[in-house]
Amino acid sequence: MTEFHNNDELYVPFSQRTGLKEIPPQLKIGEVSDDIRRLTNYYINLEIDREEVVGSWEVFFDSNWKRVSQDFHVLFLRQAVSSYENKPHEFRKTLEYCIGKSNFGTFFDIFEFFVRHQGCSQELKRDLTQMLVSERSAYRVIDSKVVAVGTEHQGAAIERAISEAEKTGSDAARKHLINAGVELRNGDWSGSVRESINAVEAMARKLAPGTKSLGPALSTLDKQGYLHGSLRGAFDKLYGYSSDQEGIRHALVFDQEAKVDEADALFMIGACASFVSYMIMRDG
Repeated sequence: MTEFHNNDELYVPFSQRTGLKEIPPQLKIGEVSDDIRRLTNYYINLEIDREEVVGSWEVFFDSNWKRVSQDFHVLFLRQAVSSYENKPHEFRKTLEYCIGKSNFGTFFDIFEFFVRHQGCSQELKRDLTQMLVSERSAYRVIDSKVVAVGTEHQGAAIERAISEAEKTGSDAARKHLINAGVELRNGDWSGSVRESINAVEAMARKLAPGTKSLGPALSTLDKQGYLHGSLRGAFDKLYGYSSDQEGIRHALVFDQEAKVDEADALFMIGACASFVSYMIMRDG
């Protein structure tokens, strides 16, 4: 079998260069993945396992989950109370169908129902809340409500910058933007910030040949009329921030975690993508 070697540092895998893995899930506003649906159903079923009672002739809900399932039937599905049946097996089937087939908005209405219902255990609420975090969902539970952590504009900015970088042959900037999204997906916040800044640096150096880092490149572009002074100042500050935080720019520092979080990484990837697009537009 022929051994495969990749010596091109700008190589981007097929799934990424064709747009299949460009946008990190935190910025996919208005979407809910199959995995999130599957895990939501799984954790609620674990709760049902804990709450169902096996009697001599039947399986039923007692106490809290009789109220939870009845409320879901009457208040959420808007069915008559007379048609409610205390049958966990049937309730599982109803839930699986609703979770699997509902549109985006209805899915999170269902999700919030269980997160907010007083009859549901803290274990279930923790499982559902943490699952959105571990799956890098664009949505999180805050004060028992589902809220977005990114914005649609950020996602659009990244898509636009990657596309424009490809069209103009700005391969290094495109690679770093894609890598920033991958690191965001993987939960490496400092790595994502580093790659975002590297995308700006790669684009700036492309427009200012001979410069070796972002600071001198921005200075050259400013003198050439590419940049408004305030924009240069803003990215000088961002560059300084990334240099100051241990572990972001300086990969050899291992004794201290970079003091950045998901919010920092989300902001940085959106801001840097927009700046890459701005520089491409100015160059055109």
